[in-house]
Amino acid sequence: MSQVVAQRSPSALPASPNEMRERGNGSLLKPIRRVRLYENAVEQIQALILSKEYKPGDRLPSERSLAEHFHISRHSLREALRILDVMGLIEIQVGDGIYVKEVDFLPYIESLNLSIGSRLQMEQDSFVKLWGARRILEMGMVDLAAKQITESLLKRLWWCIEEMKKDIDHQDAFISAGIRFHRLIAEIAQNEILIFIWDMLANLMRKSQNRIYRIPWSPKKALYAHKKIYLALKAKDSAKAVEAMRQHMLDEEKALVAALEKGKA
Repeated sequence: MSQVVAQRSPSALPASPNEMRERGNGSLLKPIRRVRLYENAVEQIQALILSKEYKPGDRLPSERSLAEHFHISRHSLREALRILDVMGLIEIQVGDGIYVKEVDFLPYIESLNLSIGSRLQMEQDSFVKLWGARRILEMGMVDLAAKQITESLLKRLWWCIEEMKKDIDHQDAFISAGIRFHRLIAEIAQNEILIFIWDMLANLMRKSQNRIYRIPWSPKKALYAHKKIYLALKAKDSAKAVEAMRQHMLDEEKALVAALEKGKA
């Protein structure tokens, strides 16, 4: 692609008004983002599910077949499946297969996601406001979850913590396990509307979580925070669960601000 504006030598004449307008328009153009392989797989499978090509209850092709179809590694394919699982689009049944879940209202939420995402200028103020909204939502959901927690759900939450511990040095896997932990709490609360809102916020904030991870102290602190939330839920102590979640969200906001400030330097 040719350059939008040619570079002017130091001795060139001052730019004309037309040239200035042209440069102004050119400055609005941004480099095309290099999409990771697993993100492309997520987008394609998501589109097939939302368009009803794959219907609730349908079994997706095997991991091997999907990886071969997308020309990506099994590792990248598994990361795509993790994200789709977190989004509530699929269910991975170990030893059985990958199944499409029932997704009532999801196309509307997806449309809202795109609408909000296109309007938000993802700068520091917007990111922090989104995180503040998530903090309020997460505190309410963990309060509900503490009253409805079961042993089977505790096992699933602990599995997420084990995955975070195992993958603490692997950014994508660590973040995905953390997201799964929080979405499980949303599911425990058994409020479909809250889950939809959570999904919307989580999708909008995925980029900010990548930035948070890169703050040196953040992954270990996040792992510790998830353990505290888990223990409070295990004890069915709503007050401690809410406080643990509040502190976790504040720590994440602090890491996000640090990451954004670092990006300006």
